[in-house]
Amino acid sequence: MTVRDAVSRWLSRGSALENPEEPVEIAIIPLAEGQMAVESLCAGGFHATGAPTFNIVTDVASDYRILVPRKEAVAALKCLDDVR
Repeated sequence: MTVRDAVSRWLSRGSALENPEEPVEIAIIPLAEGQMAVESLCAGGFHATGAPTFNIVTDVASDYRILVPRKEAVAALKCLDDVR
């Protein structure tokens, strides 16, 4: 690969082929509901993970990010709406 190819790939706006296993964020919900929502998604057969988000001003955990593989995102979001 030449430097030109590397720079071109670096500056491109993404590829047409998306990785179906890449984790994508489907929701940011209140911290108190986060772990329960992830457990509900996992019980529903999704490969969900989550992590608390921090407010940079107060340095306090405030919300919870939920991530699932790209191929499960639409169905997991629908399931999450049903759970909440």
